Order: sequence, then C-alpha cells, then structure tokens
Amino acid sequence: MAASQKNAQQTTNGKLSNSSSEALTLTDKKVWQGSHYADFPEIIEDGDAREFTHESVTDDADSHGSVAGLVYRRRDGTKWVVAWSNPLDENSKVYTDIQRQPVHWGQIKTDLEKRGKPKFKVTKFGYVASIEIDAGSRSPTMKASFGLEA
Repeated sequence: MAASQKNAQQTTNGKLSNSSSEALTLTDKKVWQGSHYADFPEIIEDGDAREFTHESVTDDADSHGSVAGLVYRRRDGTKWVVAWSNPLDENSKVYTDIQRQPVHWGQIKTDLEKRGKPKFKVTKFGYVASIEIDAGSRSPTMKASFGLEA
C-alpha cells in the first residue's frame, strides 16, 4: 500500500450508551463504506457504554470513508437505529431513530443523507435517542445514547 493511501486512512470512533432499563442486542448492521470486519458491540447492558472503531479503508480502494448503520433491539421489540457518514472529503453527519417496524436500510441511508447532521435527537415510544459527531475531524468520535424518556 502506498504511503499516501496509508495516511488517508480514517476511522470513526463510536461510543454507545444505554440507559433504557434493560440490555440492547445488536440485531442488524449495514456497512456502505469502510471495513466489513468491524467489531461492533453485540450487547450493551443497561447503564453501560461500549466503544468501537470503524476503519474507512477496505479492499475497494475507490471507496474510502466510514459510512454504516447499526440496529439494537430491546426485548419489547423497540429498535434503536444508529447511522453515521464519515466520508473522505466531506464533513461527517449522523442520524438516529427509534422504530418498531422492520428496518429498511435504503430508507435509513436516505434519512442519513437528507436529514443527517452533526447532532441529532429523537423521542418516540417513551424513549429518547441522541447522537453527535465531531463533524470536522477526519477520525471523529461519535457518541450515541439510548434511554427512557425523562
């Protein structure tokens, strides 16, 4: 790998927090750009926070960036959607949602592209989800939290 390519590598550093009174389980994920081998947290216990790093470089040298989505689920069927876009030459943005119906990745990607911003918050079904990212950083930290509505 050329030195210039190696220096171009960027990551998205995620921190996911859960205060929803029960554990959240990773039930689905979608990687549009970046490593497909990222070690996303499988379970986030109540009162816990889990971290991960998603690398932008893949075997496909034409597609640099970290753009992905995760779905965590509670036992009651409520789903927490976390999505981020950290492309190589643009500012980063994030999107989150709380859903009860099946998750459609095409819609999530559209929402991320059209509605995503550096900070995003949603309240639904008695829960609140918030997410933010350091939009100007090449390797930003993304913090997302899911919990009971106050």
